[in-house]
Amino acid sequence: MSKQVDQIYQSFLVRCWLIPAAATGEPVWRFELREVSAEPQKHRFSDLEQLKAFMSAKLAAITVRSNREGGSEESRKGDEP
Repeated sequence: MSKQVDQIYQSFLVRCWLIPAAATGEPVWRFELREVSAEPQKHRFSDLEQLKAFMSAKLAAITVRSNREGGSEESRKGDEP
């Protein structure tokens, strides 16, 4: 039988909305990311690239912190997504 590995997870809610076109431009998407945690935070982005860059940095920081601390009991769960 294989040993079960604890998983670290973080939950986010992403909202996307379309801003109608201005008189001379195209419609644009806007994004809001909410961290689902004991101390929720909200971040807004004016384009998808900013959202992706933020998520990449956030997940990298969680990985570094997890490796340094060996994972915390609050963020480790067996098979939960």
